[in-house]
Amino acid sequence: MFRWVFCAAAIVGLLLFARENCSAQTKLRASYGSLAVSQVVLPLGVRAGIFQKNGLNLEPIYIGGRSVSALISGDVQFGFMGGPPAILARVGGADVVMLAGLNGLDQVLVALPTIKRGADLIGKRVGISRFGTTADYGARIGLKKLKLQPQKDVTLIQIGDTPARIGGMLSGAIEAATLSSSEKELAVKNGFHILADPSDVEFPGNAVVTTRAFLKTNRDDVKRFVRGLVEVIQFVKTQPERSKKLLHEIYRQSDDGLMAKRYQSMVEMFPDYPYLTKAAVLSFLEILRDEGKLKEPLNPELFLDTGLLAEVERERKK
Repeated sequence: MFRWVFCAAAIVGLLLFARENCSAQTKLRASYGSLAVSQVVLPLGVRAGIFQKNGLNLEPIYIGGRSVSALISGDVQFGFMGGPPAILARVGGADVVMLAGLNGLDQVLVALPTIKRGADLIGKRVGISRFGTTADYGARIGLKKLKLQPQKDVTLIQIGDTPARIGGMLSGAIEAATLSSSEKELAVKNGFHILADPSDVEFPGNAVVTTRAFLKTNRDDVKRFVRGLVEVIQFVKTQPERSKKLLHEIYRQSDDGLMAKRYQSMVEMFPDYPYLTKAAVLSFLEILRDEGKLKEPLNPELFLDTGLLAEVERERKK
């Protein structure tokens, strides 16, 4: 009898502990606007339990091309997105700030097999996600490499996320499109070829974004989020099989070869501490100035706050 009472009490105690531990988790939401591995790192980290380990009950929400709007409206507290939408939002007066990111364009311009060189693309349609996104600027810089002018030599069409762009090419609605550089294998598998590769351009290709208001009032939560991001990167680099399994779940695809390529792209893409540099931000600000869209002084510090990432790095290296 005593043993039964003891076991029952122990079970109740464990349930109460689990309930208290769950309630201690801060509930937050984070969006990702693309299925590129640079942003899929968010749901991978959630599935791996890494953000939860850092005290965050984080819900990842896929919002193709609308992450800035969700962040500004307060629907999410963090956004994984291209750097250009975040910078444009800040130029427009929005209270957003970039905490971390990647300093490459991470885009390739792919085309149907009949489009063999830049001249073949004249008069044709190029699919992007939305104007002002990384895919948009990837197209513009790729076309510049081909000595073509967007909206003069070719027509840029807002068609949606990666599956929509691939579907548009397969259906003949568009003849070319920009994709994440990590999707090169997928492009080749669908019969497309690389027409231009501007992925080596220094550029704020991806950014992890929040608002300054949220950062000011929830600094500890933001720091735990940044720490979680760093630990996700470490997880990916040190646990390849688990990472690839999670990628299979996220993409819902069974092609082991394709998933291995995506995994390798993720490993190569992310430094241990993903600092978004002032030089990368400045490169985009210069584009805005040349287009007459920016009148403010070119100060990249207005768009960045990497202080928490630096704190996390110091603490982990002690």
